[in-house]
Formats: sequence, C-alpha cells, structure tokens
Amino acid sequence: MSVTLHGPGGPPGSALDSWLSAGDHLLGGLRPLVGPLPGVILDVRGPADLLQRARAGLPDGTATAEAIAVRLRRDGVPLVAGPPARRVDARELAELSRARGRDAVQVLRADPSLLPELQIGAWWIGGWRVRLTRRALLTGRVAPRRLPPRLLADLAFWSGVHEAATPVEWHRLTASSYVVLCYHRLSGEAKPGQERMDVAPQALDRQLRLLRALGWRVLPPEQALGFHRRPDAVLPRRRYVITADDAFAEAVHELTTRAVHRPQVFTVTGSLGGRATWLDDEPVATREELARLHTAGGEIGSHARRHLPLDTLTDDEIEAEVAGSLADLRDLVPVDVPLLAYPHGRHDPRVHAAAVKAGYDAAYTTAQGRNGAGTDRWCLRRVEPKVWDTPASFAWKVLTGESPPPRWERRLERRWRIANSRDES
Repeated sequence: MSVTLHGPGGPPGSALDSWLSAGDHLLGGLRPLVGPLPGVILDVRGPADLLQRARAGLPDGTATAEAIAVRLRRDGVPLVAGPPARRVDARELAELSRARGRDAVQVLRADPSLLPELQIGAWWIGGWRVRLTRRALLTGRVAPRRLPPRLLADLAFWSGVHEAATPVEWHRLTASSYVVLCYHRLSGEAKPGQERMDVAPQALDRQLRLLRALGWRVLPPEQALGFHRRPDAVLPRRRYVITADDAFAEAVHELTTRAVHRPQVFTVTGSLGGRATWLDDEPVATREELARLHTAGGEIGSHARRHLPLDTLTDDEIEAEVAGSLADLRDLVPVDVPLLAYPHGRHDPRVHAAAVKAGYDAAYTTAQGRNGAGTDRWCLRRVEPKVWDTPASFAWKVLTGESPPPRWERRLERRWRIANSRDES
C-alpha cells in the first residue's frame, strides 16, 4: 500500500517546470538522515482511511499535505511521486510559498513533534552561505531582483513564516542554535596519520580562552535537551558543547582538569582500560579515570562496544552495540542524560531507530553544521577543531559549525606542517 505525493509544476517546457520536476526544492546541502522531504507537497492521494488518520489534529492549509506525508513516512508507508497538482508561474510560486510558510506555523503549533521533518525546521540545514543569503534577502539588505526559482521560493516561504510566527517562535526557528566541537586525541604528539585528530593541550587552552573572550558559554546537556524537547524553548546566543570521541587516556586526563566546560566524552565500552585497536593501539581510559571525569563534572557517553561502523552490522548486532554499551555505562557511572556518538559518524535508519529504542536522549554524528530547534536530536552535528587552527579559523568553526573554505583550510595545514618539520629538524 502506497500513497502518491503531488507538488507544483511550471509552465510546460519552462526552466521553472524543469526545476520543479526535479523534486528537490530545499535550499542548502547539509541534509541530515532525519529531515524534511526534499520537494514541495501540495496534495497526498491514497486510501481514505489512511489519509484520515494521518490528518488527525492538523489544520487545513497549504502546508497540511507536507505534514500528512511526514506522518505517513514515519509509519513506513511508501511515498511515490505523482504528476503536478497544479501548474504555477514564478509569481504564483512566490504566493504559494508564502502561504505555505504562514500555514506551516499553524501546523507546527498543532504538532510540534513534526519540526525536524518539515521545511519550517530546515533553517539550519542550509549551511552558512544559505543562511547569510537568506538573512540578507529577508532583511532587505539585498534587493530580490530576478531571483532563481529556488531562492524565490525559499525567500517567500520564510517571509510567510515570519509573518505568522510570534517573535519567540521566529527566534526559536532562526536564531536559537549551538555548536558542538568534536575532539579525539589531546596529546600534541601529532603522530603520522593522527595529525588531523590530535590537538595539543596548549592549543586546546588557546581555543577555550578564545571562546571565553568572545562571550561564548557552555551549554549543559540537560539544557540542550530541553531546547529540543520544549516547543517554546529558545537559547541565549553563543552556546557551545565540548565532546571527545574514543575516551583516549590522555584526552580524559586533560578534560578532567577542564571539567568546568562540561565535556562529553564517548567511550568504547568494550575497550575500557585497554587499547584502541581502531587507532594505533593508543591507550583508552580506565573505569576509574572516567569515574573521576564524571565526578569532576564531565559527562560519559557511549561510543558503542567495539567502535565498528554500525550501519554495516545486522539488526541484532546494532542492538547489542547500542543498547549493550548503554547498559555497560550504567554499570560504570550514574547516567542522567544517556548520550551516544556513532562510531565514525556512521548511521542509517536502523541505527537511528536502535538509538531511540535503547533510551538515548541524543546522538552525535560527524556531519558538520550548527544545531537548531529543527535538528533531530539523534542526528546532532559537530565540527572538529584542528591543531593548525588560528584564532580566526577556530572562530569561523564556532560561528558557522563548519570547516573554513577548503583553500583556507589547506593553507593552514600546509603552514603547520612546514613549521612542524622545521621544529623536528
């Protein structure tokens, strides 16, 4: 049993029709595993009883079809693309998009749980360029002259949201966010093959000092979860989270001395006190070392039991890795906020479902970007500081949640390697 989704089309043979027919109308490329449907949905057709159940409690409007489609997708109903529900020109597309933005606010009020899977929750999947362009257009700093269809539709949609949303709702959707920094080793040894994942303690201190100097403050896990769970929650500006994967012994030691930053350390529970077979047999923190970090104020989370790419395992193996490591953690320390970091960042719908079923409150990927109210909390994004980061490039990562443009990043790495080779000689 399937249902058919119908979106808008353009005048036959036009560039607008070609773009609408492609079926991907969202602006931005930071697409999460759990996120909005890529195309605009105007109508959903299928068995009447199925559609009636999916429509329950939703208001009538141009955004209702999208919400119905999301609910059906959650229930595992196959969704099939159908022919256009109606054809529009550029002016009509803008009017339709603005109406969808206004109506999306009403849908969100009726069912706040839909936010991560609706376009109204997609502000932060656009990346820094998209957000900058969108804000410039919305505030009138850039005149919207001859916009391409994707920008025209996006601008009109968010204009509609702005018209219908309260100031608190608008702030929650477009201004409340936080950045998560992801570290691994904190030794400063920079062994061959580990340079990209090893930040010297002195460099870490410089980065933390810069955060304080710029007015950034720690976001504790319980506050982050409240932000994602409560439909009226907003965040103050400039909030960050420190995480460290793998629980390497030296990283746990360094973060224990810096526990005021509420670091979240993710341990491979099958390797406690042993060696990291996935990275040159580096020593992994013991139970006692992790307990000291927890007592000092840090959070201990799961990195599964064996540091395997979870999306390559069977369903039973995924459950053993995800649920089993949480049971291991609870034998190790009090777990008030169960957190998971997917090994290698690898996750698929089965892994995501296993994390939810096991009882984790949130899970981290290695995908870049900032986390907003519309970010699924089992698909949280992070960005990695590097040992070669300058104050400017580190500030860039904190502000955008993304690495600097590739040319800038390569130049920084090249300069660091040259300086490092001179020191060794």
